[in-house]
Amino acid sequence: AQTRWHQMDVGPFFSATFTRQRGGVAGPTHKGIAIRLGRDPGAAVCFDTELLRMSSGWEGLFVDFNRNREGLGGPPQIGAGCLFSNYPVSGWVKDGEFQDPRKLPYGPMPTAMGKYRGLYRSAKGTVLSYEVAGVGILDLPGMERGDGTGVFTRSVEVGKADHSLSMMVCSVAGTRVKLAPAAGLERIAFEKDGKLTLVAARGGKLSARTLTNKKNASFIALEVPAGEAARKVKVFCWHGKKEQLAAVLALVERSPATADFAPLLKGGPGLWGEPLVTKGVLGSGGAYVVDTLTPPFDNPWKAMLYFGGHDFFSNGEAAVCSVYGDVWIVGGIDDKLERITWRRFATGLFQPLGLRIVDDRIYVLGRDQITRLHDLNNDGEADYYENFNNDCQVTPHGHEYTTNLQTDAAGNFYYMKCTNGSRSEHDGSVIRVSKDGKKFELFATGFRNPNGMGVGPDGTVTVGDQEGTWVPATRLDFVRQGGFCGYMPSHHRSVAPKIYDPPLCWIPKSVDNSAGGQAWAAPEGWGPLSGRLFHLSYGQCRALLVLSEEVDGQAQGGVVTMPWKFNGGAMRGRVNPADRRLYISGLKGWQTTSPRDGCFDRVRYTGGKVYLPLGLEVKKSGIRLTFSEPLDPETASSPSRYSVERWNYRWTKNYGSKDWLFSDPGKMGRDRMEVLSAKLSPDGRSVFLAIEGLAPVMQMHLRYRLRASDGKDVRGDIYNTVHKLGAD
Repeated sequence: AQTRWHQMDVGPFFSATFTRQRGGVAGPTHKGIAIRLGRDPGAAVCFDTELLRMSSGWEGLFVDFNRNREGLGGPPQIGAGCLFSNYPVSGWVKDGEFQDPRKLPYGPMPTAMGKYRGLYRSAKGTVLSYEVAGVGILDLPGMERGDGTGVFTRSVEVGKADHSLSMMVCSVAGTRVKLAPAAGLERIAFEKDGKLTLVAARGGKLSARTLTNKKNASFIALEVPAGEAARKVKVFCWHGKKEQLAAVLALVERSPATADFAPLLKGGPGLWGEPLVTKGVLGSGGAYVVDTLTPPFDNPWKAMLYFGGHDFFSNGEAAVCSVYGDVWIVGGIDDKLERITWRRFATGLFQPLGLRIVDDRIYVLGRDQITRLHDLNNDGEADYYENFNNDCQVTPHGHEYTTNLQTDAAGNFYYMKCTNGSRSEHDGSVIRVSKDGKKFELFATGFRNPNGMGVGPDGTVTVGDQEGTWVPATRLDFVRQGGFCGYMPSHHRSVAPKIYDPPLCWIPKSVDNSAGGQAWAAPEGWGPLSGRLFHLSYGQCRALLVLSEEVDGQAQGGVVTMPWKFNGGAMRGRVNPADRRLYISGLKGWQTTSPRDGCFDRVRYTGGKVYLPLGLEVKKSGIRLTFSEPLDPETASSPSRYSVERWNYRWTKNYGSKDWLFSDPGKMGRDRMEVLSAKLSPDGRSVFLAIEGLAPVMQMHLRYRLRASDGKDVRGDIYNTVHKLGAD
C-alpha cells in the first residue's frame, strides 16, 4: 500500500542508506544518492559517495520507503530490480585492483584514493563532483531513449593527470558475445539466460575483468589514459532481451557527444515556484507566550514537514530542515505573523536533523555528511550541495540518527551520532568537526540515542540522552571533552570503563520520556529568563528550565517544567538575533504527544512577571531556592508548603530503571524527607529549607506550593540530582 510518505515529491535526487538492491551485486550502499534520470517512464541510478561507484541503475518506481515509523523505521530500497550494478569496492582506481580499502565497510575511502566533493543541479541533470587520486572528476548520469528501449549513460570529464584511471562500469555474467567493430566506439556484451548486458564507450578503453578476491565476480572496466588536459568520455550501459540489441546499438551510435560541463556548474533551473504563504497565530496570556509560525502542511509536493533543525540569517529570515530531506526558507517573521512565506530551498538530503547558518550560509547535518548549500544563480533554490565533511561512518541500523548541528565561539561544529549496535567507530558520540571541515574527532562517547545537544556561549557542551539500555532515565549532561556518559556499547575505549561521568541531572520519565536538545535564551532583552538554559522535551512537547550549580568542580542541578506547550515534539531551540526571541522546531514521529507533524513556534516575552525558581543550591544542612519574584512570608516560611522525595536508579544493561529506595537500596520506592524549617531571606526572594540527612542521590523531587508577595500563586516541581553537598 502507498503510504503518504511514498506520495511525496522528494526532488531530483534522494540521499539514504540503500540496503537491498534487488537483482544485483551492489550490496548495501551506506551513503547513497538515488538520482532521477526520468519520471515518465521512471529511471534512476544510485551513486555511492563513500566508494565513488555507481552502485546500481533501475527503471520504475524511484525510491521505496520503509513502511514503519513514518518511513523512518529503517532504510528505503531502490524502487525496482537492478538493470546494472557494481560490486561494493572502489568505483575508480589509479592502478592495481578494485577493492574496498577500508578496515570497516563504513565511511569514506582514504582521501588520497578518492573524495566526494558534492553535486550540482543543472538543466541536464545531477552532476556529481569528486576526485580520484587527486584528479578532479565530473560525472553526469543520464538515460537516453529510442526505439522502445533506454540506455543508461554516464558523461564523465576527467581532469588532467600524469597517470591513467580506471572506472568500474558494471558487473557482467554469462558468455561474452562477439560484436562487429564500430568506428570510435568501444563495445563489450555478455549474454546469460537470453538477456544481454551491453557496455559501450566513447573515449577510453573497455576491458572485461574479474575481482581477484571474489570467485566469478566479472565486470567491465573503462580505462581513461593520462592527459595534459581534461578528457571527456561517455559510457553506455544496457540490459535487456537480445532481440533489442540492434535498436540499442543504433541508439548508442547516434547518441550526442559528452556534455560541456562548464554551463552545468552555474546553477540549475528553479523547481518549486513562488513561496507558499501562511498566517501565524499569536499566543496570549502570561509573561511568556507561544506564537505559531504555521507550516504549509498542505503543499503541492505533499512534502511532510517533520522539522529537525533551524537557524537564522542576518536579515531575520529562517532556514528550517525536515527529516524527509528538505530545507525551507521562512520569511515574514515579524510581530504580527500575518504573512509568513515558505520557499522550498533544497531537497533530497539524508534525514537532516540539524541545521546551522554561518556567515549566511546554510550547513545541514544528515546521516551521511554535513552539507553546505550554495545558491549559485541567486534564484532562491540550492544548486550546489557541497560535502563539507563526510568522515562519519554510517551503517544500516534503523536508529542511527545524527542530530542537532551546533558551533562554538571558535567556529567548530558539533553534532550527535546515535548508537548503531556498535558496528562502527563513531556511534553514540559527540562529534566535533573543525571550522574548515577538515578535522573530524570524537569529543565524548557513551550515548545511546541522543536527539539533541547544545553549545553555550561559554562553550559548554550539553546533551540530553534517552532512557533505555544502560540509561536508567533521561539524563542531561554538561559534557567534558573525552567524557564517557554511560552507554556501555559505545564507550570506544580499549579498556571498558567501570563508571560513567555523572550527569548534571536525571529526569524522571513522567517529566521527560524523550529528550530533545538544549538552548540558551538571549543574554538580555528576554526578561528574567535572559541567558537561561532550557532543556527541550520531544516526548512532552515542552521546555524545562535548567537550574545548575557547581560544587567542588562538579556540576549538578535540576529542571523545572515551563508552562509552554508546543505544536510538535520540541527538538531544537535557537534565538533569532533579529528579535532575541526563542524559536522551537520539532516533529511528531513516535514516543511523543505531538499534535501535529511538525512545528515552528516562537516563545515571546510580553513584559509580565515570572513566578519561577531561578536558583537551586544543595548544602549539607538544607536546600536554598531563589525565586524571580519576592515571596509571601507566611507561605514561604511554612515547612508544610514544601515536600521532598528522593530515590536512586540502577545503571544496568536493562531498559530503564525502577525507582529504588535511598534508605533501602534493595527495595523499590521513594523516600520522603522532612522539611524541618523554611527561612525566607530579607529580600524575600530566597528561602532556605532545613533538611536532615541530605546526601548524594540520583533523583530528588522538590514540590513547592507558595504565593508571591503580590498574592499570585507560585507553584511547581523541581527534579534534581545531588552529587555533592555544598558548605553551609
